[in-house]
Amino acid sequence: MRVKPLIAIPLIAIALAGCSAQTHTPQETTAATEQKPLFATDAEALAAAEAAYANYLEVSDQIARDGGANPERLKGFVSQDQYLTEIEPFTAMKTEGSAQTGQSSFDTLHLQTFTGEEVTAYLCLDNSKVSITTAYGETKTPSTPRWPLLVSFKLDSNNKLVLSGSETWSGTNFC
Repeated sequence: MRVKPLIAIPLIAIALAGCSAQTHTPQETTAATEQKPLFATDAEALAAAEAAYANYLEVSDQIARDGGANPERLKGFVSQDQYLTEIEPFTAMKTEGSAQTGQSSFDTLHLQTFTGEEVTAYLCLDNSKVSITTAYGETKTPSTPRWPLLVSFKLDSNNKLVLSGSETWSGTNFC
């Protein structure tokens, strides 16, 4: 039987790997066991997530009230990846000449999980007191004023908890 060359190469590599004269002995490390949890209790994790989201929402609303101007103000409140997602609607607002009036809020905050560097929670974003005024003077209100969200937070390089993800919860609406 003839072995195809593409199949033979991985087989030869596996065979040669077993012939190595050096043996690697894994060394134990205590780094994982020394790492302290991010929060001591669920209540601490929830309080930190609540404060981080409140700070984020305050800045986000101000940028929207300013017609999308200077969205870089969010950089201290969101992760770098989340920032790229967050600036899209602000760029659209600025281009369209629209601005927000009113203020968003949130409630029904429930902790999902927290790990060494991340907190995930459910919350209800309430935009019932928010409207968008277009460049033509039209006022638009959200068709769905309350949104169930799954939000995640992580520590940034300054050990500050920042928003790292936000998505509409697809399960049962808990708002």
